[in-house]
Amino acid sequence: MGVRPLFTRSTMTGLSLRRPTLAEPLVLEVRKRPQGVTTPVAGVTLGRTPDNDIIVEDPTVSRVHATFSEEKHTGVWYLADKGSHNGTWHNGTLLIPGRPTPLFDRASLRFGDVLATFLDFSAFNRFILDWLERHSRAARTTSVAEGGLTRGN
Repeated sequence: MGVRPLFTRSTMTGLSLRRPTLAEPLVLEVRKRPQGVTTPVAGVTLGRTPDNDIIVEDPTVSRVHATFSEEKHTGVWYLADKGSHNGTWHNGTLLIPGRPTPLFDRASLRFGDVLATFLDFSAFNRFILDWLERHSRAARTTSVAEGGLTRGN
């Protein structure tokens, strides 16, 4: 089964006036747009303008900020900065523009001021299950005061 990283095509303007949080992450899939709307740039492009494969509408993200590419024989994904103004960061290290770096499970990424975590398909499934467990456990252990007594839900 191939690697399916975390990211979808657009941040969907107008759905929310606030940025995603760790408690409510925005999930995007890294994939090329349908054939009729592809850009001439190789790989999956991430940037602020509508001609990118992944659109991140944030002023700190460049028009064409970075590209993702998958090595077909190994399934390893790579990330390269495209000369962005505010930089692309991988696990706390600023990438040199044009020099791809391999991405492994739970890689910490930053595009300008936008934070992301790279997850392969199995890691994404674990992330969702862990998130659901944490939040359902928190809901069960939340204390409610009733008549001066405190009890768990």
